[in-house]
Amino acid sequence: MKTIKIKRYGLIISLLCLVFIPHEAFSQEGRVYSLDECISAALRFSPQIKGQQHEVEIAKTRLEEADGYQFPQIEIMTLFGPSPKARGNQINSDYRNDGIEGLGVFGSADIKVVQPIYTFGKITEAKNAASHGIMVEASKVKQKATDVALEIKQYYYGHLAALEGEKLVDEIQGYLDSTIEKTKKLIESESGRATELDLNKLETYQGLLAKYRGEAEKNIILSKDALRTFMGLDGNAIFSLKDEALKPVDADVRELKFYSEKSKELRPEFAQLREGLKAKESLLNMAKADYYPKIFAAAFYSYSDATERDRVTNPWIYDYFRHQAGGAALGMKWNFDFGITGSQVHRARADYLKLQSLHEHASAGIPLQVEKSYREMIEAKNSIEATRKAFESARKWMIGAVMNYDMGIGEAKDAADAIAAYGNMKEQYIKSVYNFNMSYANVLQASGLAGEEISYK
Repeated sequence: MKTIKIKRYGLIISLLCLVFIPHEAFSQEGRVYSLDECISAALRFSPQIKGQQHEVEIAKTRLEEADGYQFPQIEIMTLFGPSPKARGNQINSDYRNDGIEGLGVFGSADIKVVQPIYTFGKITEAKNAASHGIMVEASKVKQKATDVALEIKQYYYGHLAALEGEKLVDEIQGYLDSTIEKTKKLIESESGRATELDLNKLETYQGLLAKYRGEAEKNIILSKDALRTFMGLDGNAIFSLKDEALKPVDADVRELKFYSEKSKELRPEFAQLREGLKAKESLLNMAKADYYPKIFAAAFYSYSDATERDRVTNPWIYDYFRHQAGGAALGMKWNFDFGITGSQVHRARADYLKLQSLHEHASAGIPLQVEKSYREMIEAKNSIEATRKAFESARKWMIGAVMNYDMGIGEAKDAADAIAAYGNMKEQYIKSVYNFNMSYANVLQASGLAGEEISYK
């Protein structure tokens, strides 16, 4: 009876597993990833992005430090140790302070509280510099994220291109094999319609085809391994891509002016330079503030007690080992360093001017980068249509030439030339589609629009 129950429960558990285990767990292809899912996985895993995010946290600590300077600073010092014995009062005593006639122990505590009141803008500028520094580091995170996304697109489209190349090799292989077989039969029959030169030509194409197959298989493996690595998947993880063929991306191509204007607004480099200039300006103002004094309020309290010593209460006499004193005051601290502050100001100004020069260089260089990517995209887009028409015509030519050769009304040379032309034009079409997809991705990257498409947190 117990055995029956156990088997029944085992059957129920098995059925529940069949219901609730995802279908892909039984698929030999594993999980299927779209391009966006590949990018999201890579952004979550990327050690570079995580490292840059730590830089943001470090920058935040600088702001916390700057905030801390506006609050009171408390200094406490305690001491415990031996003290010379002293008996008597402030008028008469048999003990002297230039000798030791017995020892006791003492303990002391000194507390000092300093509250900054006015620093001629140094604390405010420190906070401003730290805040802009956070923005700089945050922008670097976005920049690193777009770099990772662009790399994933390269491997994703590269994998699809390699698959297309393998399909092309398989397609051509069938026509080439049948043509070679036909040529061998014609040579053996000594019909005069085919020669050894024709066979040699076809076998040369066959060797090239084997070479292309090897390259396609290599690229398929390497691109998939690269995706697996950058997505943080296990080395043995099985997965496939959602797209089964390489197609031109559905791109809303705008005018060049649109992308150029967007680059000034969205490029992380511009954001870094803008925020960096503000941070450098604040650091320069901080350095200048050292020319002026720091005004503060202070309070202090000092207490000490000891054994083997009588307390002296005369306000004019101070006993370090046994006393009590305190008070509050306004203070001013002013450093005169004979040129050190001036050199710090000059260095801060030089840093500011250096970054300003970089901003001017970026203002000229980034639009050129945008234009170059844009021109390449337009070229690739036009090439797609041209090579599509060419490979479609070449395919008709190949099919017709091979059929004519099979039926005995065509030449081996025509069939070989048609096969080679089709293979070449289809390869050019695949390259054009890959180039367009990547050049469009490069336009988004150069214009800063790529950062609007991804989430890296």
